[in-house]
Amino acid sequence: MSWAVPWTAHLGLRGPDAPLFRHSARSADPFDQIDFIADLGLAGVQDNYAALRPADEQERVAAHAARRGLRLASFVHDPLGWDQPRWSAPDEDGRAALLAELDRSLATARRIGGHTLICVAGLDPARPRAAQLAAMAENLRRAGDRAGAAGVRLCVEMTSARWLPSMLVDRFDDAVAVVRAAGHPAVRLMFDVGHIALDGIDPLSALAAAEGLIGAVQVADVPADGSAGRIDIGAGRIDWPALIRAIRATGYDGLFEIEHEALGEGLAGEQALIERLRAVDRAAG
Repeated sequence: MSWAVPWTAHLGLRGPDAPLFRHSARSADPFDQIDFIADLGLAGVQDNYAALRPADEQERVAAHAARRGLRLASFVHDPLGWDQPRWSAPDEDGRAALLAELDRSLATARRIGGHTLICVAGLDPARPRAAQLAAMAENLRRAGDRAGAAGVRLCVEMTSARWLPSMLVDRFDDAVAVVRAAGHPAVRLMFDVGHIALDGIDPLSALAAAEGLIGAVQVADVPADGSAGRIDIGAGRIDWPALIRAIRATGYDGLFEIEHEALGEGLAGEQALIERLRAVDRAAG
C-alpha cells in the first residue's frame, strides 16, 4: 500500500539501540530496520545518532538506504554534547570549539547525503537566558555560511520542559525568535509537533507563527488526558489530517519524521502504531 504522506521511521530515538520497529524487523540492526521501513513503503529513515557511527558504517548505512529508495531525514548535531550550552558560547574559544564540532557534523552529512542537522542547547544556569538566546542566534548566523556551503540546514528545535528539562530553547516563541535573529537562509526551524503540543500550544497556531521558517517537521502525538508523553500518531489529541494539510499548504514538501516510540509493547504495539498511521494517512491524503 502506498502512502499519501512522506513518513520516515527512526533507527533510534533516545539511543542508537532502540529503533522504531525493533520487534517487527528481523533485528535491531540498521540494515534490517532499513529493509523493513522500505518494505513498509515509507519515504525515509532518520538516523538520529549517525554521527556516532564509524565513518565507514555511516557510508554503508546510507548506501543501503539509498538502494532501498529511502531518503535521509535529520540527525542530531553533537550527539554527545547536545544538552550542553555549546550553541550559546559567548567567547571565541567556545565558538571555535562549536565550529570544530560543526565540521564533524558536516563531514557526517557529506558521507550520508544528509541535509538537516538538529540543533538544541542546554541551559547554563549561571547566565541570563536572554543573553544565551542572543548568543545562540549569533553563533548560528556565523555557522550558517559553513553549513549552507555544504548544502545543510541547521534546524533549531524547541523542546518542551515537560519532556526535557534544563534546555535553553524550551519555548516555541524563543525558537522562532532565535531563527529570525540569526537571519540566515541555512538556519531554519524544526517544527516538532509533539514538543509544541506538550507545551500547551495549538500546533495550527504555531504553524502560522512560523511561516517561512520551517526547515523540517517531526511528528508525535500527545496524550488526550494532558499527561506528558510522545505517543503514536492518531492515539492522542492532535487533529492530524487538518495539521498535515495546513503544513503542506505552507509549501512544505519535505519529510514527516516520526519521533516517538510505539505506545504499546512488543510486536503488537508496533503493528498498532502502523495501523494508526495508516488511518491518519488515509484521512490526510
